[in-house]
Amino acid sequence: MRRKSVLLATIGLIGALLAWRLLTAVLVPAPTGTPYQRLAFGLAALLPAAAVLAAMILAQMGARFSAVVIDPTAGRDTRFLVVNQRVISNTVEQLAVFIPAMLAFAARSLPADIPGLLALGIVFALGRLAFWAGYLRAPLFRAPGMAATAGANLAALVGAIWVWLA
Repeated sequence: MRRKSVLLATIGLIGALLAWRLLTAVLVPAPTGTPYQRLAFGLAALLPAAAVLAAMILAQMGARFSAVVIDPTAGRDTRFLVVNQRVISNTVEQLAVFIPAMLAFAARSLPADIPGLLALGIVFALGRLAFWAGYLRAPLFRAPGMAATAGANLAALVGAIWVWLA
């Protein structure tokens, strides 16, 4: 079981790195002369994650409505509702690290850093989607998405520290 978890996490991390590299190569650097422009790109990079979180919340609302399980404290939640709530909670926790790191990274980034910053936002969102889909299948299969998310969080933190110390 442990080997399988490590293998799945490794696949998620390598997939995130490859996706980031590919996206960085195709995204074009944009002019970022002012701090406002750089922060605007930082905020834009967060939009994919916001869209994924919104989809998770809408799925939860729809499932709760269709299953007529309006009261979450009544103990009648379906497996989907329980897992989806955990996915939402974990995503919010991950965003508590990712958002400030991305904004700090964006505030001091160079124009050449912007494609990587935007790609990082997309990779984070893809990692959350993989985590969501994997967790709905079985808890073990959330490992690739968690590893991809952890990699994106670490990259954002390192990037932010790098540009502020440079």
